[in-house]
Amino acid sequence: MKENDIEEGFWVFVSHSTKDFERVRLVRNALEDSGFRPILFYLKCMEDEDEINELLKREIDARRRFILCDSPNAQTSKYVQSEVDYIRSKKRMYEIVDLSSIDIESKDMQEEVIKLIKPFRVRTNVFLSFNSRADREIIGSVKKHLSLNGFNSVDVTLFDSQEWYRRIGGQEGMSQAIREVLESTLSNGYFLYFLDNQSWFTQEELELAYEIAPNMVLLITMNGSDDLPPFLQNRNIINVSGMPSIEEKAKAIVKALIAFDLENQYTK
Repeated sequence: MKENDIEEGFWVFVSHSTKDFERVRLVRNALEDSGFRPILFYLKCMEDEDEINELLKREIDARRRFILCDSPNAQTSKYVQSEVDYIRSKKRMYEIVDLSSIDIESKDMQEEVIKLIKPFRVRTNVFLSFNSRADREIIGSVKKHLSLNGFNSVDVTLFDSQEWYRRIGGQEGMSQAIREVLESTLSNGYFLYFLDNQSWFTQEELELAYEIAPNMVLLITMNGSDDLPPFLQNRNIINVSGMPSIEEKAKAIVKALIAFDLENQYTK
């Protein structure tokens, strides 16, 4: 993997009207402060409409995350509407930020903009629950492809740190600490649970995840789903047992997560 592959996933294409520059600038700054790299186009130097459309389509094809800065100006802009139509046709994930809710004169303006981008920022989070010894190879590949598609991943190795264990107060504080991490991730993110080779420790995570946000839990099986216990049979399951390689399994898992995310987005 190239040195900048992981960074590449965090570029964000921002669709907007140039007439909304002041408010769009605030969104851009909030994204940068949150660790993203927003891309905004001001194509004054280009006059050929076909050339502009082709350039924008190529840029959209190269990105995975999108934000529409919605406003009356954006709704009447042929370029913005063309971008949105193309993003939808490619079945890409995007968020809508309502610029009309930003009061430039407000003393709390920065906090207001941060709240507007919070759903986008949080939905990039994925908690991976797995047996770290048995599943390390597949998890490494999944995390790589999650990053390339704009997701942040948290996993159970967080709980392996002796320093972290001491900080939470040992075993007594473990369940509460796990709950806090899961609640933070699942507030608008996802929980991926690798069914094969699991332990009591990760089963506790699964139970907590179902308690907190059952619709945001995806079960992963690499050995088929015939032997699943009854209470898991009708859950959201990604079966990659037919994939011949670790890399293909990882790609299939992330592709399924993206499809699941899109379904949530379009039905919410």
